[in-house]
Amino acid sequence: MITPPKIMFRRKKSPTRIQEALKDGWFDNERGIIANLPYADVIGTSGQGGSLRVDYATLKKIFGKPSVDNKNGRGCKIRKEWIISIDGVVCTIYDWKQGYDYTKPKGGMPLKESRWSVGGSHRISFRLVQGVIDSYVATGILPKVVRLNGNNEGW
Repeated sequence: MITPPKIMFRRKKSPTRIQEALKDGWFDNERGIIANLPYADVIGTSGQGGSLRVDYATLKKIFGKPSVDNKNGRGCKIRKEWIISIDGVVCTIYDWKQGYDYTKPKGGMPLKESRWSVGGSHRISFRLVQGVIDSYVATGILPKVVRLNGNNEGW
């Protein structure tokens, strides 16, 4: 009988709480929410799983108009995208493959029915974004969002 080899490396345990993840030390010392970051800040981010429980109108009310607006999405995988930073963690909110070319029949999913995905620079990105949205829905108080102007022109 052949015995399996011993595992030489153990996977680092994922933090279970937001406070533990924020102690990683590699985050910027920024506090608060910054919207409309330059598109260059998206480089190196990836999808963080799950779909947000929110509609387009609520996202627009919280974060302002999208950083990237590709109208009906013809020829694009993403129609609308917000590039934000929450306490130094880069997060993106986008509607993946719901535009003109990716629905049957062609024409696109209405924005009010879209599923919103979250990407980011850290595995905690999804929970941070959902936390901001849940806080607004529960209290009705909009968070303070600093919006950078002039980024992402022509996207």
